[in-house]
Amino acid sequence: MVRVFVCSLAAVLVLAPWARAAQPLETETARTPRAHEIQIDATFERQTSEAGREIAAPLAVEYGLTDRIELLLEPVFYTSIRPAAGPGATGMGDLEATLTAVVRAETQHTPALAAAFEVKIPTTQDPVIGTGETDYTGYLIASRRVGPVDAHLNFGYSVLGRPPGVALNNIFTYAGAAEWTLTKRLDLVGEMIRTTAALPEGGSEGESGVAQEVGGAETVGMIGARLHTSDGITFALGVSYDNNQAWLVRPGVTLKLR
Repeated sequence: MVRVFVCSLAAVLVLAPWARAAQPLETETARTPRAHEIQIDATFERQTSEAGREIAAPLAVEYGLTDRIELLLEPVFYTSIRPAAGPGATGMGDLEATLTAVVRAETQHTPALAAAFEVKIPTTQDPVIGTGETDYTGYLIASRRVGPVDAHLNFGYSVLGRPPGVALNNIFTYAGAAEWTLTKRLDLVGEMIRTTAALPEGGSEGESGVAQEVGGAETVGMIGARLHTSDGITFALGVSYDNNQAWLVRPGVTLKLR
């Protein structure tokens, strides 16, 4: 099993990025790992649009501190941004650290409820890739299982660090996702995420001092699938499309260690 995982991981790294806890979903869930369980997610992300293309290589490491509290670390080891106009950049991205706690377990009639606090730590100094400032985000999360479908709702609020001379708005995030267990080895997933604009009205993503990660209001829809193998490895694939006519393809691999 170890040999299979190493080969899978190497293939992902050669291509590029990594994903999150419930890849290919970006939506947070109230399904934390058991105490001392570790989950490692690797994903390749490639986004293309008329504005240019981006490739990223994040890694997600999730650890169960207890049965109801988890720590998630998401470094981005490689980012390549190639806009159709203006300067591009290649290098390491920022690091995100998220602490999630289940405040109420799911019952027969009520969903599981969790709260999460995320810190984006600036680990890149390239102004095209990141703002160079620390961001803070709080989430309220609800998860409810109905038969083979596990549904999740998020509400988030981010306080953005402001680079000198750049005016930014704090942002709200609304997300909904569903995971459908089609068979023992196959899941179908989908989500919709809406974020408000970080740039003030009339601001431009290409203006001086504003990183590519900072932009206007965005709505993203994603559909995908997961394949679970007998070796305990999960392969995932998601395809997203947003209101900026950008396509994002996100294959990935997950390993759980108990």
